[in-house]
Amino acid sequence: MKISDQMKRLILIAIVVLSVVVVNDVHAQCSVCRRGAETSLEAGEKTGHGLNSGILYLMSIPYVMGGVAGVIWWRHRKKNTNGSTEEI
Repeated sequence: MKISDQMKRLILIAIVVLSVVVVNDVHAQCSVCRRGAETSLEAGEKTGHGLNSGILYLMSIPYVMGGVAGVIWWRHRKKNTNGSTEEI
């Protein structure tokens, strides 16, 4: 059974939308960092928000890099299958 390109795109879009919608609040921290952030938030400081934002930023970089590499690979493969018969 061969899946059409349109169906592959639909599945990819559905996975991306579901992963964005399903993920609620992500606060991935070690216990020491988490306690420090909670204490600063209880005291009314903004350090906890900055710590959470920094952790989420660092966590997102590998996914962005993987996505960029995937798009480059996909475009390169698409270009090779449409125009030339040269294999890599």
